[in-house]
Amino acid sequence: MAGLAAPAMAAHSDTAPADYGSAGDDTIIVPVNDSAAGGTYYQPFERAYAGETEDGTPVYVYVPLGTFDGDSVVGVHSLDPAFDHDGTDEFVPCADNSADDYVLTQDQVEYIGDALAGQILAVNEEHFGDLGAAASGSDALVTLVYNVQDDSYYDCTVSSYTAGYFAPEYLSAESLGMNVMVLDAFDWANRVGEDPSAEPWTDGDPANDRPELYEGVVAHELEHMLMNYADAGELSWVDEGLADMAAFLNGYDMTGSHLTYQQVFHRETSLTRWGGGLENYGASFSYFLYLWEQAGGNGGDSLEPDLVYDDTAGDLLINLIFAEQADGMEGVQNAIDAYNATTEDDLRSAEELFKDWAVAMKLDDEDSSRWDLENFDLGPASGGWTIDLANDLFWDDRGSYRGAQPDAKWDRLKNRPGTTALPFGVSYETFRNPGPQVSLEFDGEATTTIAAEGADELHWWAGYESQADNILGLETAITGGETVTFSNWHFIEEGWDYGFVEALVGGEWVTLEVRDAATGEVVSTDDDPHGNNTEGNGITGTSGGEYFVDEPVYLDYEVTVPEGATDLQFRYSTDAAYLDTGWFIDEILVDGTPAVVTEGGDWVLIKGEQINQWVVQVVSTCDLTPGADSTFEITDDAGNFVYRFEGDEHGDISTGALDTRCANGNTADFFVVISNLATGELTVLDADYDFDVVNLGARARR
Repeated sequence: MAGLAAPAMAAHSDTAPADYGSAGDDTIIVPVNDSAAGGTYYQPFERAYAGETEDGTPVYVYVPLGTFDGDSVVGVHSLDPAFDHDGTDEFVPCADNSADDYVLTQDQVEYIGDALAGQILAVNEEHFGDLGAAASGSDALVTLVYNVQDDSYYDCTVSSYTAGYFAPEYLSAESLGMNVMVLDAFDWANRVGEDPSAEPWTDGDPANDRPELYEGVVAHELEHMLMNYADAGELSWVDEGLADMAAFLNGYDMTGSHLTYQQVFHRETSLTRWGGGLENYGASFSYFLYLWEQAGGNGGDSLEPDLVYDDTAGDLLINLIFAEQADGMEGVQNAIDAYNATTEDDLRSAEELFKDWAVAMKLDDEDSSRWDLENFDLGPASGGWTIDLANDLFWDDRGSYRGAQPDAKWDRLKNRPGTTALPFGVSYETFRNPGPQVSLEFDGEATTTIAAEGADELHWWAGYESQADNILGLETAITGGETVTFSNWHFIEEGWDYGFVEALVGGEWVTLEVRDAATGEVVSTDDDPHGNNTEGNGITGTSGGEYFVDEPVYLDYEVTVPEGATDLQFRYSTDAAYLDTGWFIDEILVDGTPAVVTEGGDWVLIKGEQINQWVVQVVSTCDLTPGADSTFEITDDAGNFVYRFEGDEHGDISTGALDTRCANGNTADFFVVISNLATGELTVLDADYDFDVVNLGARARR
């Protein structure tokens, strides 16, 4: 009886190998982390592509061992969607995922490898910066392709998936010591090639095609690798926006999910506080694309990517933002200052460009040189969705008002959006037939504060920085056996980022078990789902409550210093990408005596105050202040009128009388854009406001 041929079982191991191998070897062993279920296992991969760039950089693509042994991936570890690296936990792979969707061909891998070696690496390095050498000393570029274990791997109801990622830990000598990017193996038949239906791997259905999706992912993840070499602590919103720009500058179509989600979830999205959703990618990308276009794109009136770094106009600006060592909005502003100094241009500030971008993302007027994205016609480019359609259909007529809005009606409207603003977020509200004259009255929180416990109103904050180990040390002598109590507030990315209390024993720092000083309950954890708590005793999540459910509160924690210790420190450890507000510490006591803290280190002593800079913009296609030439009025070359009102030191804004008769009729309207451009010690907190519409009737303008 003839046996049936089956693909080789590329068995994984739960134990790290003595040697992972080197870039270019026929096979390497890869430590794979499960981002959903947690845990790391060790998977053999085989080389499926070897090439090099024009300047000689080696480029390799690896797939799980056994990928090409048959026509099916059933049984191939790290590729078969039924593969479960830990059958003892509660995570079970989604049974709806078909192995047929994860079949890879040699032709596909060659195609991706050639695109990377022949174009993408060169375009990225020219526009951003050079690829460095990993811990092994090799500058080879390795791409791993496998079935990434994310939420959708286990939960059939999750519709999005991780198309790729860059993991900086692969660079280290403790891991692979290689420059590594990861691509997911899902549906390459429809997602590789300029026209997948014309390729030999087509599934025969053009309706399924998402051309050059993985080529764009390669360009995106490669930017992260380059950023890791240039400025590893850069905030995610900048890094992710520039990564999407990398795909755009390579000429890949950036329409689709990122812009779709930004349009639909615009009000739930902060530009500067990274949430990790597709809407965050859409906001960051569109903001940097807007800056690129406003700075002149490639130069010479060209606003389409040409695959060449032109060292001028938008190309120069994006390069300066990438290279700038200051992070976040401060870094963007520094880059604009450098750009203006280099080009003698007068490009608007980062905050002014944000205000204009907020208008452009809804107005999207192709005739406007100021309030338009030239490269995208929002709606068709965002899956058919616009902000107006999202508010009307997805959010059930949210923020859309018809007729006069007296207080009694205004206060009862069920379709009014909430009055909490995300930092550098946007809320749009539209008015039709509001009456002949109205005034908009706005009252926002002037400041938002995470309050300290002590009487001096100051506390130590570990900062807001990716890939950091920020230390707070003590000047107070430690000899061993002491009880150290500290009051603390923490909102730390659970399972990924950690706070540690460490003692120096025998010349080595060791972590200490942390307890609630009031109850004696252990509040630190030895759980290590993603390899970021290898030391154990990590503090993570929300102080005094459930992560992302309860608000953090100040609590007293304590540790017992081991005998023989000679020093004590607090360490806040963050990984790449997402950050929460972080870790605050106040009133450190050593055996009941106030400790002296080492100043000038990584932590900063602050009040914990965010200054809220409120902006209310009124946008119309007709003049709402006829006969007046106001400093707050901005017009463009397409007949749009924007009235930009800034909050005072109390967070108050009054527009005065607006002549809104031109917003009467079945099609005429005006809309309001509300934003908080947070500044100060903290810039990541939500802030509340109150917003009223006062109908002035036919009274004269004030």
